[in-house]
Amino acid sequence: MKDPISIVIPDDYPPAYAGQPELSHLRDLGDVRLYADRASDPQELVERLSGAQFMVNVRAYTTIDADLLSQLPKLCMIAVFGTGTDNIDLQAAAALGISVTNAPGANARSVAEHSIALILAVARAIPQHDRLLRGGLWQHVDGVELQGKTLGVIGMGNIGREVAAMGAALGMRVVAWSRTHNSDRAERAGASLMELDELLRSADVVSINIALSDSTRGMIGERELGLMRRDAILVNTARGALVDEPALVKSLAEHRIRGAGLDVFEAEPLLPNSPLLRLDNVVVTPHSGWVTDDARKRVLAMPVHNIAEFIAGRPANVVNPESLAHSRWIM
Repeated sequence: MKDPISIVIPDDYPPAYAGQPELSHLRDLGDVRLYADRASDPQELVERLSGAQFMVNVRAYTTIDADLLSQLPKLCMIAVFGTGTDNIDLQAAAALGISVTNAPGANARSVAEHSIALILAVARAIPQHDRLLRGGLWQHVDGVELQGKTLGVIGMGNIGREVAAMGAALGMRVVAWSRTHNSDRAERAGASLMELDELLRSADVVSINIALSDSTRGMIGERELGLMRRDAILVNTARGALVDEPALVKSLAEHRIRGAGLDVFEAEPLLPNSPLLRLDNVVVTPHSGWVTDDARKRVLAMPVHNIAEFIAGRPANVVNPESLAHSRWIM
């Protein structure tokens, strides 16, 4: 009898798959091992993944580098829970014939709505009003209307295009920058492309919706923040490392920009002593942009689908397609 396929979820903390129907669907495909806590070190992660043919990577804190991959000779495919793959060495995986898949668009609507929610929360000082009222003070904090203002969207992927469309629906003028400079894609989302510096200078609101890579890491630093208007709002629902966090703290503390709405941070979970938490012009959420019932169902289902398709010989949503040309797959 053929041995069952081995599937490992090494990082289901905080829990995503535990207790969900999708875990049963994974078990229909093979033998599943789920770990409901964080590996204490890289060696423990190797031990958890020993013998795995398929890995479901739930959390971005799990570093999947060349050293780890070299110790997993049976691994065929990594199915990412969500879209981000910046924690994975995609080239090393491809060189070993390990395919990496993700869930494009599965959480786009929810993250985009969260971006807009953060924009409104900062623009209308909603958290400040809530805190004041709960503290017994009937006090107003001036806000700003969004209609007629300029929304600058950095990144024209699935999420960025949704943010652009929602901004346009609010009556905002939408401008965008993307690495691909695809003007047709931007126009379909109601946005006009421009250079990044020009966007930063002209936008009343800047929304970061771009993938983290070597070329985008730290792309919004002290210089870029200095280009922004003093009454501008910065929102980041993508990855914390896209922004130089100390530079952002300084800019906010000195009121060089109006405020920020942040769902992501350089280090997660955000430390209780983070200087961001001491600033009144910042709204923070715990990387929860994707956390809706609707998006959760789609994001949970996609890795199961991707593994099933790979087993059936129909690889889907592969982000390093060169892995499929590896000699281990050529009969």
